[in-house]
Amino acid sequence: MKKLLFLSIIICGLPACNEDSKDSSFLISKVRDLLGETKTLDLDKEIQDVKYISLKVTPDDASLIDGVGYYAITQNHIYIHPLKENRIVMFDKTGDFVKTLITYGSGPGELSGSITGMQADESKNILYIFTPDAIWAYTLAGEFISKTTHEYQTIYQASLENDIFASVSMLYMPFQAGSFGLGIFSLNGDTIALANNFYSPVIPPENSGFTTAIAAAYSDFPESVLFKSGSNDTIYRIGKNAIEPACVLELKNSDKEIARALDVTDFSSIAKKTGDGSDIFVEDMFETHRCIYFRFSCNNVFYVGSINKSTKQTLIEKCIQPENLRRMSDANFQRGMTGTISYNNFPVWGKMVGNRLVQVITFSELQHYSDMSAVGIPEELKELNEDSNPLFVYYTLTRP
Repeated sequence: MKKLLFLSIIICGLPACNEDSKDSSFLISKVRDLLGETKTLDLDKEIQDVKYISLKVTPDDASLIDGVGYYAITQNHIYIHPLKENRIVMFDKTGDFVKTLITYGSGPGELSGSITGMQADESKNILYIFTPDAIWAYTLAGEFISKTTHEYQTIYQASLENDIFASVSMLYMPFQAGSFGLGIFSLNGDTIALANNFYSPVIPPENSGFTTAIAAAYSDFPESVLFKSGSNDTIYRIGKNAIEPACVLELKNSDKEIARALDVTDFSSIAKKTGDGSDIFVEDMFETHRCIYFRFSCNNVFYVGSINKSTKQTLIEKCIQPENLRRMSDANFQRGMTGTISYNNFPVWGKMVGNRLVQVITFSELQHYSDMSAVGIPEELKELNEDSNPLFVYYTLTRP
């Protein structure tokens, strides 16, 4: 890494952030204590409008999408990395297929490597594609701009502003072997901030690193990345110049689960992504102006939670679960319907893109819920069939 420009780290794990904390700058959520009194989230209070975008299938086989791995959205287009294909596909805002935008290969401007994320920046006319060791930049029309290689390996990256990027270290890389936990870097590789001390007494420091027990999500409110590791109960916010705690979830997990989240020599965790027994595994999040939402599992049951940033109230909802995690992931990698039924009894989950919550639905996933009386299926989704592409749902959310 290049020279250290600025280092600002505030690390606050659960032991230092208990219920008696006088610091009101972050939230404390008693998740474990609320599992026995589940309610329904109130995401419906934030939804202003809903739009359904069906990705149309044309005679061109290139229009067929086998599933959505990663995606980026602008006002006029949807960019998709299909789940099992090495290409980037472009649809317009009505769902019409435009073209295969970017191909894989070794030629000029062609992609290579495993994609770990995508992000569109309309203000700069840039589509970012992230691979473990590089940041690829294309115009929104698909013209190659640059490939910036960095010497560190990442599992997640996101552009913040002014060529500043939030990064999460590649899994199974020990922190003490020259890696890092969380980082903020400039495009040219300068280090702005690092958080490297995700340690626990249950694992030797030399074996400590991130395993599969992580969750990261881009947020516009403010522009940052939220990050949760299974090694402690803190959700961190990676901003443009500092890494700080955003909130604390009181999970009360076992030493075994903490070790699973930290021990880079124990590869059995790859097959046990949902934790063991009564341990709680937080797997993804999104943030609105009003709340931080998180999705988690406990005892093979899936839940969604919310923390109101103003009132500090936590709500926990038990998800309607027609199948286990593996089957639902096979039906839809995004698992868009493992969510809250607070909006018209239809399970909602997704990620924030600007002021829209974006949900991805597949016909296979929808079939699992179609005969469940507790679920209301919108008319627009009843048109999906086994030959349909995935469907995108845009929920426009309220602003303060």
